[in-house]
Amino acid sequence: METQKATEEVVYAATLQTLSNDTTGEIERLLQDMVQWEREHPTQTQYDGFEWYMVHGDARTLNSLVTRRILEIRMKTNKTCNYRLSNINAVERALSDYQGMATPQEETAEIPPDLFDIVIGHDDKKDILIRSIGSDRPVPCLLHGSPASAKTLMLEELSRLPGSKFVLGSNLSKAGLFEVLFNERPKYLILDELDKVDDEDNLSALLSLTERGVITETKYRRYRRLQLKTWVFASANRLDRLPPELLSRFTKLRFRDYTDEEFLEVAVKVLMSREGMVESLAEYIADKTMKVLNSRDVREPVRIARLLRTRDKADVDHIIDVLSKQR
Repeated sequence: METQKATEEVVYAATLQTLSNDTTGEIERLLQDMVQWEREHPTQTQYDGFEWYMVHGDARTLNSLVTRRILEIRMKTNKTCNYRLSNINAVERALSDYQGMATPQEETAEIPPDLFDIVIGHDDKKDILIRSIGSDRPVPCLLHGSPASAKTLMLEELSRLPGSKFVLGSNLSKAGLFEVLFNERPKYLILDELDKVDDEDNLSALLSLTERGVITETKYRRYRRLQLKTWVFASANRLDRLPPELLSRFTKLRFRDYTDEEFLEVAVKVLMSREGMVESLAEYIADKTMKVLNSRDVREPVRIARLLRTRDKADVDHIIDVLSKQR
């Protein structure tokens, strides 16, 4: 066992050093292709190993990797030379660590002192979220409940954290989460509308990230693996649309609807702080939204405020009148 461990560490160190000296990125690409080939052709099959053209390299480069103990020759004749990685686990680990060093995640920064101030109530949930942020290891949290219960408002507040990335689940393209994670490497992944993510690749990436902090992408001629320390904060209206194995990874926080008083207080605060409304007009918009449009969704008064041409009650009444007829 000690000999095997030493061999893996030797291959890991040699691979990492080789990657560090590679200014063109060609070695990294070549090693990714080798790992991909090895995964598709595991040991103990009829394949003796790959030849240079199978991994889109050249014999000179492959032989240089042999001298560094990253590759080993499995069979050599006058016409062919077959290679295999000396230790695939070591090479995978080196690739992952090298990618991490190339684009490090943002270091810990101070939590904004006014985080969640704009959100009325939900003090118990704020406490859990702040504890999660302050934890040494990621604690994924899932905010769930009715559409107008401040879940998105909480996520928008979390997106103010340094190193965060806000993603809308309904807008994620096929395997789009892989690109976000590999290219941006967020410290905090803020994922709204998790229950609208239905692509298997995206769900698989999220499951692996929340379980082990590792994401692996395997495609034709492409293999990538990355270790991340990422806190995931997500929201969903419906839990029954999420795979049980993914749900089990999250601390679940249930949000109820706002009362009339809470809605008015939240809406006024949002309109004043984010839309620059004076208090009297903010109160008027919030009251009309609740009583005429029968809505307690904070997004509604924000949309009304943005539609105003003149910031007065007459223009508010005009917009409310138009919107009420669309119900």
